[in-house]
Amino acid sequence: MQTLTTGGMEAFCKYLGVNRTFSLICYMFWIFPPAEGNTISQVVGSKVILPCNYKSNSTLVQLTWKMNDNILFTYKPKTALYNSTTALNLNISMSMSESQMSALVIERVQKSHTGNYTCDINTFKGIEDPRRWDLIITEHEEAGNVDKLLIAVAAVVPCVCCLTFALAFIILQRVRKQRAEDPSHIAEMQQKQEEDIYENCLEGQQRGYNQPRYYKVRAQ
Repeated sequence: MQTLTTGGMEAFCKYLGVNRTFSLICYMFWIFPPAEGNTISQVVGSKVILPCNYKSNSTLVQLTWKMNDNILFTYKPKTALYNSTTALNLNISMSMSESQMSALVIERVQKSHTGNYTCDINTFKGIEDPRRWDLIITEHEEAGNVDKLLIAVAAVVPCVCCLTFALAFIILQRVRKQRAEDPSHIAEMQQKQEEDIYENCLEGQQRGYNQPRYYKVRAQ
């Protein structure tokens, strides 16, 4: 749950002493948190039930199941359930029992059932947030690998975000420290160059004094 406001995030970034670029990184992590998706991976031939999580019909106006934005079922209280041609061809049904009210049921899933499923609910109080499911159907030997991949991604993404945040903070701190130390470093370099020039001049003068002088004999 996001409890920080934009002003609070900006104050936090300023407290860390970072520049505007790093503030944008803070906003990105705050505004775009890792997506929370309902992903289901099943083996070919297994039974799949996708709940809509709607229990009361007292305020229901219309309930619609979609697969990849294509309508599968449309249900209105006291009216017949609408079954689309897509649902019939894919052998998909919608449960009307009390225990699985409005749930989508696939008795034997196939590769063709892979896709995005959405349950839209419209009540007298307004439109509720849709229930979304990402269904992935794999062969027997692929199922274990897909589950492991999903677990690995769920574990790695937060770690990568944290490491990126920490690395960017360390780099910016070092850049700021180097900029703060640059004037003194330049002064030391200039002083060292002046001392080298002075020593070279003294060494040149000493060499001039120590060289033997040759005088030309005048002709008589």
